[in-house]
Amino acid sequence: MSDFPPTVLTTIRHALVLNLLDAHRRVGDDLPACDLYPDIIRSLKWVHSQDPEAAELLVWDALEHFGGHKGGPDPENAARCLSFSLTRYTPPFEAWSRDQADGFVAAARF
Repeated sequence: MSDFPPTVLTTIRHALVLNLLDAHRRVGDDLPACDLYPDIIRSLKWVHSQDPEAAELLVWDALEHFGGHKGGPDPENAARCLSFSLTRYTPPFEAWSRDQADGFVAAARF
């Protein structure tokens, strides 16, 4: 397990939540087909490359935010949006396969 400073993971989590909220505000029900900001996806892939468990916990925590958030995206749509975004090429990290992205997000949710 890596030793990330707590503020690093918290910052990435907040960025992910805010990006999902903004994307939902912009595209509404089309959220599952919306790309999140590459820098946020790159940061998440970086955490995953160092510590997959920490990345799963970060995503779980971010997606839990939407369980009771009025006006926010449905947690399922937010998860699908994140999975879709992980399939994008974000240098220096390769694009993930759809199965890899879906598996990671599913593992993070449960």
